[in-house]
Amino acid sequence: MLAGRHAVVTGAAGGIGAAVIRAFEQAGARCHGMDLEGSGALLACDVTDEASVERAFAAAEKAGAIHDVVHAAGVVFVGSVAATSIAEVRRIIDINLVGSFVVGRVAARCLRPGGTITFLASQAGVKGSPNWSAYCASKAGVLRLTESLAHELGPRSIRVNALCPGGVDTPMLDEAIDQKAAIEGTSSDAVRAAYAQGVPLRRLARAEEIASVCVFLASEQASYVNGTGIMIDGGELA
Repeated sequence: MLAGRHAVVTGAAGGIGAAVIRAFEQAGARCHGMDLEGSGALLACDVTDEASVERAFAAAEKAGAIHDVVHAAGVVFVGSVAATSIAEVRRIIDINLVGSFVVGRVAARCLRPGGTITFLASQAGVKGSPNWSAYCASKAGVLRLTESLAHELGPRSIRVNALCPGGVDTPMLDEAIDQKAAIEGTSSDAVRAAYAQGVPLRRLARAEEIASVCVFLASEQASYVNGTGIMIDGGELA
């Protein structure tokens, strides 16, 4: 599906980002993974620092023109509004929302007609939940950014979309579950079981199930899909 294409994936050391790299390569694409620290084959990339993002993209471009950008880098935080510091709110917004803007800005400069940008938003960007206020706000912003860039870049034949996963079985979700359990005074196992029970499919998503939709969005099969946030939550918000 992606033979001959060259993809850049941020957050590539994490659960979803790493799965996206594997899925794109299996579909025939060449990939450059980026992450905050950078190690081995991963390029160092601080998504909140435009110069860092520019350097990473420039390094990737040495291997050829970039066709697809999947922005999977992000952080999670669970905490009551009363107990969440303004510094923490700014950190979440800076990484999740400003980071998306920075990556989108650099991608817009380097992508040619036929290129794609896929942002990892969240189910939390569509519906608010108690103790998730900062995270929900950051991901809602990513969805509005997606829509705006789709209008702006569409005339250049560059498609911009977002994914809205529900609970995905990754280390990031483990972190959120632990934070939620601490707030509620219960066990992480109990929180995890409750999440799964709230999904009609009665399970969490696998990172590979999110990655496969990223492949679809970068492919010709999605040639008229633009400016949308695709819900991947097992029917939880249905």
